[in-house]
Amino acid sequence: MKYANLFKYRSIWMGIAIIWVFLFHMGEFIDVPFLKQLKDIGYLGCDIFLFSSGLGIYYSLDKNDNVYEYIRKRITRLMPMFWVVLLGFIPFKFYIGQMTWQAAIGNVFGIQFFIDYTYDFNWYIPITLLCYVLAPFLKKHLDSFKSPLGKIITLFVIIGVTYAFSSQGYMMLGMCRIGAFYLGMIFGQLGIQDKEISVAARVIWILLIPVGMFVTWYSLMNFGFDGWNWATNWLPFIISIPGICITLSLIAMVFEKAAVGDAINKVIGFFGKHSLEIYLAHATVVMIFRDYMIKMVDPAYNTTTNWLIAIGISIVGAFVLYWIDRLIRLPFKKEKVN
Repeated sequence: MKYANLFKYRSIWMGIAIIWVFLFHMGEFIDVPFLKQLKDIGYLGCDIFLFSSGLGIYYSLDKNDNVYEYIRKRITRLMPMFWVVLLGFIPFKFYIGQMTWQAAIGNVFGIQFFIDYTYDFNWYIPITLLCYVLAPFLKKHLDSFKSPLGKIITLFVIIGVTYAFSSQGYMMLGMCRIGAFYLGMIFGQLGIQDKEISVAARVIWILLIPVGMFVTWYSLMNFGFDGWNWATNWLPFIISIPGICITLSLIAMVFEKAAVGDAINKVIGFFGKHSLEIYLAHATVVMIFRDYMIKMVDPAYNTTTNWLIAIGISIVGAFVLYWIDRLIRLPFKKEKVN
């Protein structure tokens, strides 16, 4: 089995990741210990997104190394939808007294997280933009190595740089995820090189799944804010990501052989293909529902039923966002054809 064979199920990874994020944001409604622990660390779905993004970007840059064209495609894929969301986010934040004009400008350019996260829309967008900028340099550096050692050392250096932000817990939340993006690029390179994934490699990666997840959960439960400063609430999960993605790919391979399983793959894959729209819509709903309705208006709103409604609104909002984005792009597509 080759790495490239597994990567065609990337949309399945992202579909599961967005469902995991949904689960994390919902109220306390799970009493089964293992499932509750899984829910508690559902924010790690974002790490799967970044791993998958790193892999996909490596493929993209390998096909066309024109940096200008690459940046243009990535920015036009992300920013128009983000700006649409900001049309609602910024006025709402002004309305509840949690926005400044300087912060509004920072959000428009996707850099507010690095200036003052208090007024930032979401850490994921600025970190994604930073990864986009770094990707051409990381790929060139990655391709220069003849052995795995240099790649591993670079990964540790990237993780080590994270600790320059150890006194700023919120910055650690975002910066420590760049390692997951780079690891995704390494796996993308293995796919492009048509490398075989051995049985031993599969077993090792799969065995590492519970290790990284348990250490992450243990940190979350026991270290408090120190887990932010040390990045132990997120960073250990990096060793679990490849195994999770490989396992999901293998399951999807089995599922696609039966009609019902193939239908499940398509539904989850649909969520994955539109995970950006869903994430943006969901982050907006969470900001309004959790950070305003629950925390500032009435804690009694924090019920499973209301969270299910919020998730439904997120999905509807994602469809609206998708069609608005298509309409925004339409004139440019016509111009290109002409």
